[in-house]
Amino acid sequence: MRQKAAPGLSRDNCIDSTINSELLSLLLPTSPGTPMSVLKPACTSLALLFTVAASAIEPSYQPFPKGYGYLEPAETRALQAAVKQGDNAVVRAHGWRLWAGIMQPAAGLDWPVWYTWPNTSDAFASKPISASAEVGDTKMGSAPKRRMGRLGASTLPPVNLPDTPAYIVPAQVIKAYPNAIVSTIDGGKTKLSIRDGIHFAFNGDIMIATESLSKEALDFIRDPKQPVYQKSTLDALYSKDDPDKRVHNLNAPASYVVTKHMYWPVKAKGLSALPVWHNDFSASYPGYAGYEKWHTLAAIDPSGKQVGKIAQVSYLHGVFRHDATTPWPTITKAARIYGLQDFYHHQVSQADWDSFDEADKAIINAASYWLNGQPFGAGDFLVTVAMHINTKEIPSWGLQSVWWSDIPDSMPYAANRPANPQAKGPWKHYLLTEAYGIPEKGNPELLPVATNPYIELVTHPVATSCYTCHANAGWPSSFQAMTPGVTSYQNPACPNLRAALNPESSCLAPFTLTDFQWIIPDRAVNQ
Repeated sequence: MRQKAAPGLSRDNCIDSTINSELLSLLLPTSPGTPMSVLKPACTSLALLFTVAASAIEPSYQPFPKGYGYLEPAETRALQAAVKQGDNAVVRAHGWRLWAGIMQPAAGLDWPVWYTWPNTSDAFASKPISASAEVGDTKMGSAPKRRMGRLGASTLPPVNLPDTPAYIVPAQVIKAYPNAIVSTIDGGKTKLSIRDGIHFAFNGDIMIATESLSKEALDFIRDPKQPVYQKSTLDALYSKDDPDKRVHNLNAPASYVVTKHMYWPVKAKGLSALPVWHNDFSASYPGYAGYEKWHTLAAIDPSGKQVGKIAQVSYLHGVFRHDATTPWPTITKAARIYGLQDFYHHQVSQADWDSFDEADKAIINAASYWLNGQPFGAGDFLVTVAMHINTKEIPSWGLQSVWWSDIPDSMPYAANRPANPQAKGPWKHYLLTEAYGIPEKGNPELLPVATNPYIELVTHPVATSCYTCHANAGWPSSFQAMTPGVTSYQNPACPNLRAALNPESSCLAPFTLTDFQWIIPDRAVNQ
């Protein structure tokens, strides 16, 4: 089912990285500011196109497995009643089932079900992707900035923070995968990033992201009658010059599912460090609380020989402070050792590695260098550390998010796990938060804190709700929080990051809302 691009053809979603101009000139024989994705080989041979086509073959789409409550009528009715009654236990049990279900192995594969689904590179290609397209064709998509630095003037916690670390694309990655590198000029400085691959998206840090979509979600975004992947369609729906014709909210189908999954690179030999969240910062903490600042490390031993022991491990290599010049210190700590059986994981085979495009390999290798100071290749492992699962099963949406924990029975995020006897894998070694728009008890204007420490805290403060964030999604949009007249993660008319918003909220009335989907305004393309 998944459409695949030839190497060099998928859309970017990147964080800017600064590199010394002298190093750039040594590694890349081009002038500063040249997008590396426009470099084309001297010729595109029939053999090359055959290779591209062969590498694009993917397993058939496999729908959400049955037996986990997804779109089951009785469970859907129970969810609607639970949201109305404020019953978190029911929605949490459903979230656990969704998590266990979507991580089940796909038939005939050693990958989870979601790996057979289309992703955002497919959904937002500016034209249908085909193996006959030329390598390096920049019309397949532009390179938007990652949503970082969204600082507003509000006295409430801003949605983004100024003291985030800078992950400079490693020189080894630039040299090995030049066609995966995007070069831009910003403020007179050359900045490098990695474009998205056909499987993985560049998160700008150690986490290796994939945004997967159900077939129905892809069909909704690519609907030829209303192709919302195009900015021109969103402009027409917004109807700037005639607000009376404005469409206030898109209406995704009930079978719309979008996920964001995060892998962590693990070398086959030795120990790999993993920072783990132990409520290191309270909801009142105003600063950066990403994993680089957490106090506890775990270690992963693929051989299993040292499981249960304590050992010194290190991580963060070639990472810098926000100024992109001052090194972020490599962190070394004692850590308890865990085996692969405690994680959902995948050993990357040579066939897998060959199926990845140049950008996929650059993304994974950059993550491995930043974590271990070593390259990644066939035989090494990808382990699941976090995942968002957002579904439209009920009109008001259901958002659930999980993360790995070394204390998986800690409350309140371990609560309401159902038995799920048919579920394979260590789904119980993860914690879960949920956001269904159920307000805080006794405070109908605010939602509880609901944030995934791995995914959100690298860009957001602790005191946020993913439901509030997604309720703001709409068009026109801005990368700068608190900008009047457009949507952003933090609306100046309702700036509280835990506000109990819905499509009828007055502060959202001026916009065309994209039905809880930031991927649509974030990734919409010029046509």
